[in-house]
Amino acid sequence: MSKYLLCIAILIFMPVRTILAEDETLFNQIHINAQVERNVENDQLEVTMLVEKQGSKPEEIATQVNETMQWALELANDKSEIEVSTRSYQTYPIYKNRLIVGWRATQELYLKSVAITDLTELVGKLQERLQVNHMQFSPTRETRVKIENELISEAMDAFRQRAEIINQHMDEKNYRIINLHVNTGNSGPVMYREAMVSRAATMDMAMEMAPAVEAGTSKVVVTVSGSIQYF
Repeated sequence: MSKYLLCIAILIFMPVRTILAEDETLFNQIHINAQVERNVENDQLEVTMLVEKQGSKPEEIATQVNETMQWALELANDKSEIEVSTRSYQTYPIYKNRLIVGWRATQELYLKSVAITDLTELVGKLQERLQVNHMQFSPTRETRVKIENELISEAMDAFRQRAEIINQHMDEKNYRIINLHVNTGNSGPVMYREAMVSRAATMDMAMEMAPAVEAGTSKVVVTVSGSIQYF
């Protein structure tokens, strides 16, 4: 009989202790958020250029796109410091009154480099037969990671400083960190001046000119958030 009584006692009291332990972690908890940021010089340029041809026969315009892209790749591949790749290729009909009246074909050329001057000069040459579709500055991955690591240390210091400030107004003078989250995923909006393509009065002059650009900065943000318990 005593064995059965012992088993019943264990089943009754063990859950109670567990509940009490869980309730204790909810006592005197405060959530703290600390955020630091820094403007970082953009040291990388990405450019997407577009070949676009239009005509009555899809095979003819496809040939024209291929020839133009081959010409562009020969120019771009001479620059070893520039990353070069081709992207989206599309051929689609042009409709008028629900009838196909022609065809349009496009293909993208993607360029990226930290040698910004060389890249803008190349873009100026490629504008002879391609058009700039998109241009954006950003920090390189190496630069961003370096700055994020520095900001993590700053954010941790800021987190602890806020805990100490709150501590001055608490009856309990000891605290411990219950959980902590470090977020570097959201780096904030890219802050750069849009790259404006220089254009002269005539198309011939525009073809000879590189885009007038300014790299600007990007905002890198690190947030440390978590809960602390005073006891």
